Amino acid sequence: MVRQENVDIAPDDSEVRERDLVEAYLQEHALETELNQVINQVVADRPEDPFLVLSSLLYVKATAKRGIVHVEVKEVLDGLGLPGILVRLHTGKGVFEASIPSSVLGLPDIPEVVDEFAPTIPEDKQRYGGCGYKLRAEQAQVLLIEKLVDLEPTDQAAIDSILTRLEPDIGRNICLAASIAVCKAAAKYAELPLFEYIAMLLELPLENVCIPMPQFSVVNGGKYASNKLFVQEIFVAPVSATSFADALQLGTEFNRSLRVQLDERGVGFSNTGAFGGFAPQMQTLAETFQTLRAAVDDTRTRIEAAGAAALLLDPTSITPLRFEFGIDFAASEFVELSTAGGGADPDEATRTTFTYNTDKWVTGSSGGLQNSDGMLLMVRSLIRELNVTSVVDPFDGGDIKAFAGLFSSELDREEDESEAAPRRMIGGDPNCRLQIVGDTLAQEHGLDTISDERAANTILLQLHQFTTVSRALETITDARRLGLSIILGVTASQATSEGSFVAALAIGAGIGQVKFGGLSASDCVERYNQLLLASEEPNAPGFVASAYRR
Repeated sequence: MVRQENVDIAPDDSEVRERDLVEAYLQEHALETELNQVINQVVADRPEDPFLVLSSLLYVKATAKRGIVHVEVKEVLDGLGLPGILVRLHTGKGVFEASIPSSVLGLPDIPEVVDEFAPTIPEDKQRYGGCGYKLRAEQAQVLLIEKLVDLEPTDQAAIDSILTRLEPDIGRNICLAASIAVCKAAAKYAELPLFEYIAMLLELPLENVCIPMPQFSVVNGGKYASNKLFVQEIFVAPVSATSFADALQLGTEFNRSLRVQLDERGVGFSNTGAFGGFAPQMQTLAETFQTLRAAVDDTRTRIEAAGAAALLLDPTSITPLRFEFGIDFAASEFVELSTAGGGADPDEATRTTFTYNTDKWVTGSSGGLQNSDGMLLMVRSLIRELNVTSVVDPFDGGDIKAFAGLFSSELDREEDESEAAPRRMIGGDPNCRLQIVGDTLAQEHGLDTISDERAANTILLQLHQFTTVSRALETITDARRLGLSIILGVTASQATSEGSFVAALAIGAGIGQVKFGGLSASDCVERYNQLLLASEEPNAPGFVASAYRR
C-alpha cells in the first residue's frame, strides 16, 4: 500500500490577485464595518421584520453620501392656469423640487413640426397658444442631468454659475427652479433650517434674521381687475402689531371689515383680483380710500368692543391700533412712450417722453393723459390726500427723473414743515418720510444708478427677476451696501409650492417687509402661513414690528 503524504498546494497567481482585490474592495467601502453597524442596530432594536428594517438601513447607507443623482424637468400650470416649470432634484438625502410661474422669462417651446417638409404649426394652433414648455423641458432635463448629476448641492455658487451659463439654452425659468431646488437640498445636507442656511450663504449673523412685517394686498386694480382704478394694487400693513401672529390676525380682521363695507355697496364690489385683494367697482382712489378708512374704523370698534383678551391679541398690538397704506401704481402698465426721433417702435431708440394714461382701464375714455411733470404732481397730491406711506413704481421704470423729483420733493417738504409739527417716521427709520419703492426702476437702471440719482429709498425684490438664488442674494447684499431698504414680493402667478422658500428667504436674509398678496387667495395665505409657523417655532427670530425698514 502506497502511503499518501499531505502536500500544501500553493495558490496560483490568479487566486492571490482575486483575494487581494476582494480585500481591497472590502476596505475601500468599509463593508465589514458598515454591515456590522447595521446588523447591531437591527439586533438592538429587535424589529418584527428584521429584513425590512435591514433593507431600509442599507438604502440609507447607500444614498447618504451621494450628491445629485437625477434631475427631472416638468411642465406644470401656475397660479393663473398658464404653463410654468417644475424642476425635481433627486439627491442622496431625498427629493427636492421648485416650480416657477409663467411670468418668469423662459425660452419659447421648441417649434412643433409635422414633418421635415411641412412648415411649423402656427402659434394660435399650438398647445397653450404657443406658451407651453413640454419639449423645452425635455431638452433641458437632458442638459441638467449632464451638468448637475454627481455634484454636491452644498456648492450653491458653483452650481449657480453652471446654471447661469446654461440660461441661453434652457431659459431663466428653468435655471431659477433648479437653483431653488439646489438650495433646499443643500439646507438638508447642512442639517439646517432653510432660513438659517440662507443666512449662512449671505454670511448674515443669526441675530440679524427676522420675521417680516406683512403688507397685505386689499384692493386690486389696473390690468388685474375689472374696475376703473388705474393703480395695480393698494396694500396695508398692521404696523401696531407686536408679533406676526397679531399682524396676521389684524390683517384678517381688517379684511373682514372691508368685505362688509364692500358688500353693503352691492353686487360686484367684493369680487377678488389676481393679487388676492378685492376688485371693487370703484371709480376713484378717493372713493376707495374712503371705504378703506371706514373699514379701519369698523375694525377698531369691533376689537375695542370684544377686548384684546377675548381675541387673544397682545394689548400692545392695539393700543393704539394703526394701519399704514401703500399704493403699487405699476405705472409701466399705463405709460405711452415716445422716442427722440419720433420712431414708431420705442424699443429701437432712447425713451425721452413719457405720457401716462390714467384712464387706460376706462372703456371709451380718451382723457387722463399726463406727462412726467403732471404725473409727479398727481402722485404728490395723492400721497398727501390719501396719507399713504409707500408708493411702488409711481412712474415708468425708465422715467428716473420723475422718481428723483419725487424723492427731492419729500426732502423739501421736510425742510418746509415747522419743527413743532410731529415728524412722520416710516418703519422705524428717522430719515424716511415716504417709502419710494422701485421695481421696474431697479430692473432698468440698477441699484447703483438709483442710489446715485437719489431716485428711490427702497426696492421691491422678486425672485423671478433673477436667474439663480446666488444672484438674488448678491442683489440683497448690494442694496444693503447702498442703504436701500428691501421689500420681498411675489408675482400674481407665483406657484403655491414656493411659499416655504420665499418665507425662508425673507427670514434668512433679514428682510423687514413682505408683499405676498392678499388674504382672499389660497396661494397668498399659504405664504403667510409659512411665516406664521416659522414665528411660532422654539427660538424663532424676532418680529420686526414697526421697525420694519431693513
